[in-house]
Amino acid sequence: MRMKFAERREHYRIALMAILVAGSCFLTYYFHVVLKTGTVFTHFFYIPIILASLWWKRKGLIVALFLAVLLIFSRVLLREDVIAFNDYLRAFMFVVISFVVAQLREHSAKAERESKRAEEQLVLLATAIEQAAEGITITDKNGTIQYVNPSFERISGYAREEIIGQNHHILKSSKHDEAFYKAMWNTLSRGEVWTGYMINEKKDGTTYRVEASISPIRDNASTIINYVTIERDVTHEAELETQLRQVQKMEAIGTLVGGIAHDFNNILAAIMGYTEMALYDVPEGTAGRRNLEQVLKAGYRGKDLVKQIITFSRRSEQERRSMRVSPIVKEALKLLKASLPTTIDIRQNIETQSGMVLADPTQIHQVLMNLCSNAAYAMREKGGVLGVSLVDADIDSDGAEPSYPDLNPGAYLKLTVSDTGHGIDRAIMERIFDPFFTSKKPGEGTGMGLAVVHGIVKSYGGAIVVDSEPGKGSTFDVFLPRIEGDFFPEADSAAPMPTGNERILFVDDEEDLLDMVHQMLERLGYSVVAKTNSLEALEAFKAQPDQFALVITDQTMPHMTGADLAKELMRIRPDIPIILCTGFSEVISAEEAKALGIREFVMKPFATREIAEITRRVLDGKK
Repeated sequence: MRMKFAERREHYRIALMAILVAGSCFLTYYFHVVLKTGTVFTHFFYIPIILASLWWKRKGLIVALFLAVLLIFSRVLLREDVIAFNDYLRAFMFVVISFVVAQLREHSAKAERESKRAEEQLVLLATAIEQAAEGITITDKNGTIQYVNPSFERISGYAREEIIGQNHHILKSSKHDEAFYKAMWNTLSRGEVWTGYMINEKKDGTTYRVEASISPIRDNASTIINYVTIERDVTHEAELETQLRQVQKMEAIGTLVGGIAHDFNNILAAIMGYTEMALYDVPEGTAGRRNLEQVLKAGYRGKDLVKQIITFSRRSEQERRSMRVSPIVKEALKLLKASLPTTIDIRQNIETQSGMVLADPTQIHQVLMNLCSNAAYAMREKGGVLGVSLVDADIDSDGAEPSYPDLNPGAYLKLTVSDTGHGIDRAIMERIFDPFFTSKKPGEGTGMGLAVVHGIVKSYGGAIVVDSEPGKGSTFDVFLPRIEGDFFPEADSAAPMPTGNERILFVDDEEDLLDMVHQMLERLGYSVVAKTNSLEALEAFKAQPDQFALVITDQTMPHMTGADLAKELMRIRPDIPIILCTGFSEVISAEEAKALGIREFVMKPFATREIAEITRRVLDGKK
């Protein structure tokens, strides 16, 4: 619409100017030629000159000059009194005046356009600053805040009227020392731009991390009069980066576990095996036997510890079974008591005959240790009471127990861990189960403890409920579904171990283990051919394939792995029963071993009874 109007206006100008020019030319001719008089009337001729200069600006000057020349020549050619010098001078003056007027109007219009453009740019700049996603702050040279944009209000939690007039120190957190701020101000005082990361404090006291750029603002004399800060909230990115580093750390731990688990389990196997055989030769009731029993007990704890580490690094599947939780709780509290300061008193209420759950013992141990470790941390400064209870609980719609929205009505086992520590702030209560979230200082926690607990409990169909009040401590209630049925205890250690007299080929590249298992099997009555080299074992089997009733082989060996050896042996004699042993392996699992035709897959370290029962079961062809 505006373009069409401008075009029409231009057409009107041309038409009007044409009429004025034509009319002026006619009047000039009429008064000069026909009437031969009327100098005053010729002034009408100057009207289009002035209008052209005012209306058309630069274009009008051309028209004005053309009309002025036409006027002069008309006087010279059409009048007899050619000596009218005043007329010439007057025409020239009108041309000059028209030129000056046109220039003034041009400059005035240009200044108006530039002023309007500058005003539009200021509005655009102000709008951009107000709507920018980054927080923008302007301070004077002393650091007093003079302006903040809405994004800064959102990031910091301060309203504009609250923060303006305050010194920037109001945002200062305890995360940086004085040297940090001193170095920053030294840079700014030199007139340089400071860029970097800093952690500021919000109005509610929590901290946030920003990527900031602080630039000095100078006046015309190059004197610094203000500073402008542009900051981007990178708290979420920093958390993601921390999580990534933690994941990489966990991957490194997993890699380390995979590297040491095999060797460590082999060491434990030798310690436990030789200790167990020594127990057979030491009389009951002697101090030596008691000492050896403690060594064996420590060996089993070491075995469980390796299993927990493997589980924690997510390199082992969980095996759930029907179990009582009370023995695990009692054992864990014994271990925990030795590591706690004397200022923390443990009070327990464990129902020995509490119900059973379908769970993995290692995970139950992990749940209890994580909860107790957090409780102890909350009381590390002033001490207190660590309470642990284990009772049966029934959740029903009639309100026999308090209402727990995450639980379906039913029978549960309730594990409670409480402390009298500093409690949990309501502001972070909803985040305590988030992976990698921790309120501990750097280096004191991974943020995985409660996340692991929550994941384990949820995977069992249970729930975890937290009740905490700052200054009064915390209580964690863990509900695990109870199962019905009889408790099946471990095999009676007093029952006689199964024996035999068959010939067994045993292969392991660790000489200590080779000798230990060799003795163990011979004590059970078997005839054993022991080899430390898988290739030598293969040659021995080739020479007399029908002389061996069973082959027991380690998995990780030089030259040929246990799985490859098993394939070669079954190629020679398809019906040969094979037991594959390993301290740790990512190459083959129990399912893959069974798919190859291997009868049993045994994890080291193993007890004499365990290897005795497995050996007899395989020889008898039982599943």
